[in-house]
Amino acid sequence: MSNKKVKNAKSTVYKGIKYRSTLESNFAKFFDKEGIKVEYEPFRITLLPSFRYNGECIRAIHYTPDFIMDYCGKKYIIEVKGYPTDAYRLKKKFILNWLLQNHSIYTFYEVKSLTAMKKILREIKEVETWKKENHLKI
Repeated sequence: MSNKKVKNAKSTVYKGIKYRSTLESNFAKFFDKEGIKVEYEPFRITLLPSFRYNGECIRAIHYTPDFIMDYCGKKYIIEVKGYPTDAYRLKKKFILNWLLQNHSIYTFYEVKSLTAMKKILREIKEVETWKKENHLKI
């Protein structure tokens, strides 16, 4: 959506969508192969609005989720991070606080590899299968 540079990343196009990194496009291919619909950078969240201090305008802090995944009626934010920066580590705290304060319907996952995403997806599928077998709606 925006043109911010990801450190050491090479933008890649997959199915007409330009991803900021090869890792992100690999995730898109993975979800596609699994038959799971995801949205890439579908919206932007304002974590801290802009404000004025002593006449100076302080810029807002925004966050754009890499992927939004809807699986069995549950919504997930999937953040793909090959090399998290110090700025991202701080921003992640703002993200988690925003999710908590806004009673968000999203569950947040930060993944660094396809192997980690496969593990998370397997866990999500197991929980949903268990709930269906036990007729639970949580």
